[in-house]
Amino acid sequence: MSRRIISTLLLGAAVALAMPAAAQAAKRTVFMGVPPANQKAFQALKSDVNAFFPSAVRIRTGDTVAFAPAGFHSVDLPPRGGRVLPLITPTGKKVTGVNDEAGAPFWFNGLDEVGLNRLLLQSRFGKTVRLTPQRLRSGLPLADKPKPMNVRFPRAGLFRYYCNVHPRMSGTVRVVGKGTRADSARSVAKRVKAQVSAALAEARRVPAATKPPANTVSVGAEGRNGVTFFDFVPKTVTVPVGTSMRFAMPATSTEDHTATAGPGDPAKEPNSYLGALAGSFQRPAFDPRATYPSEKPPAIGSLSPALHGNGFWNSGVMDANAGSPPPPVSAVTFAAAGTYRFFCLIHPFMSATVTVQ
Repeated sequence: MSRRIISTLLLGAAVALAMPAAAQAAKRTVFMGVPPANQKAFQALKSDVNAFFPSAVRIRTGDTVAFAPAGFHSVDLPPRGGRVLPLITPTGKKVTGVNDEAGAPFWFNGLDEVGLNRLLLQSRFGKTVRLTPQRLRSGLPLADKPKPMNVRFPRAGLFRYYCNVHPRMSGTVRVVGKGTRADSARSVAKRVKAQVSAALAEARRVPAATKPPANTVSVGAEGRNGVTFFDFVPKTVTVPVGTSMRFAMPATSTEDHTATAGPGDPAKEPNSYLGALAGSFQRPAFDPRATYPSEKPPAIGSLSPALHGNGFWNSGVMDANAGSPPPPVSAVTFAAAGTYRFFCLIHPFMSATVTVQ
């Protein structure tokens, strides 16, 4: 037998032996948010989905899940019995010397300055890691076009993970034995397609279905399965002088918002008063004028062009999570006629107009 024939046979045998091992190791992709191919359809509806796509995946021991960034989301796999790391924490400093435009100190001087959790600034995107009993987190996707975090699951079990930005956003990885049925790439793609279709239908339904009570503006709107509408509802309101109005978070909201009035359009004028406050949410430490209510709770501000020297009023950060400090609702009284525009400083493209007669 020639040397060439022997080499060919040996190569064929090596390939045959390698094939079972390769077949056993698989990678399945979980999108952290709406898959990129579908995002424009949701953007046209001013909507997004705080969910993983798919929200559940079944793999075999030794397989890998690629957590692919598709929005401002993260992955946190806490240890058994552990809690999700919070997005916002005290920076270790106190607020000092912050005055309004009339020169009066704001009430929150002396309270904690807050900002992004430093632990979440450490990114694992673009890395391949092995799941351990300790906490595994991706960190925040702060880099331009971050790559997936690949997680290898070496042992069987059910593993639940969360988003630090939206703690109600969660998913599961079920890891089964080598000889047990697991999700194929085709079945995962089919489920993602169905999940996207259902979310789009919900996104079309939510705005018209949101009907807040009189003198109440809903700051955003929430649908099922993480579907979120990014705008105020209603968007325009006319009320008489002396009216008190509530800005309220939807009861099931997965977002944080503010309702803020003052000089400037934060979406178009980054150097304006409101633009500077909104811009602070892009930095590790936030401007306290953006995070805290402008009026000391439980006081209700009397909004006029003279409030705080420049017509500034802020609800502060609000959310609907009963386990977090921010309140779900804030109120203001309109003390003077005029047209007042309100923005969310976290999502400056959200705005509402209140005409006071």
